[in-house]
Amino acid sequence: MKKVLLLTNFSSASRNALQFARSFFGDTVTDFHLLYPHSAAPDGIRPPGYVAETTRIAYANQLHEVVHGLRTEALTDWHTFRSSGKAGQPYDIVEQSVGAEVYDFVVIGPSEDETDIVFGNSAIALIRQLKANVLVVPANAHAKPVQQIVLAIDFASLTNYKLLDPVKELVLQKSALLTLLTIDTPDKKIIHVEQEALIRQYLHPIDPTIAHIQAPTAKAGIDDFLSGHSVDLLVTIPKYQSRPRPSASNSHIRAQAYSPAVPLLTIFNNNSNEHAEQIEDLSNLDFAL
Repeated sequence: MKKVLLLTNFSSASRNALQFARSFFGDTVTDFHLLYPHSAAPDGIRPPGYVAETTRIAYANQLHEVVHGLRTEALTDWHTFRSSGKAGQPYDIVEQSVGAEVYDFVVIGPSEDETDIVFGNSAIALIRQLKANVLVVPANAHAKPVQQIVLAIDFASLTNYKLLDPVKELVLQKSALLTLLTIDTPDKKIIHVEQEALIRQYLHPIDPTIAHIQAPTAKAGIDDFLSGHSVDLLVTIPKYQSRPRPSASNSHIRAQAYSPAVPLLTIFNNNSNEHAEQIEDLSNLDFAL
């Protein structure tokens, strides 16, 4: 059974991510945990405790209605649903939830209209700083069969092949086609024939297509590939970075929602010991390859 933490704030983007996730895991026994991380700020008139309790009850009722609807609509009995709403610093709540329970995936639908630290530019923070596999669903993504999966990573630096296991499982389960995308940037290491052969051997019985693109940056290469190919899921393996604390120099980045062109799955790499970068450095996908 898969366990999926689905972050929601009741927005249209969150609802779309929920429907996408139900379809994406439609062939899998899955326990969905809907989590609404929210702040309960005092209004300056009523006691803070009263505001917090009133807010908690209101959100709990909304979550209950959503879960009740999901259970009623369920066409199979291999999807289960539960929910919780927690007040505090939203990112801290998500981080604590992932630390308290093991999830196979965290799903989120960011929105360009949101300025919240989680639901605005959340994907930038979560895919680099959360110890979990994260599925980012664009607001315009439609639930449909996953037939074309593209894995874009720095294959020359890949040493832990077990990181490919979630990708391999998805490709086999969905009978999808897999493309290994290499972006040849000016400073990129060259992947040797032996390394490519080992990766192919590990992915057996999958026979992936190999695609090479020359570009000034990894993001430019990905954008170029996506513009000319039909892709249902893009997969990357970013290096884990500890979370920088908001400061006067980087807090404005929160207002910039990260909107991938296609659904993006990032695989958590727990072997990375890279130094933390400022959040401004996470505004494109260069770090993922």
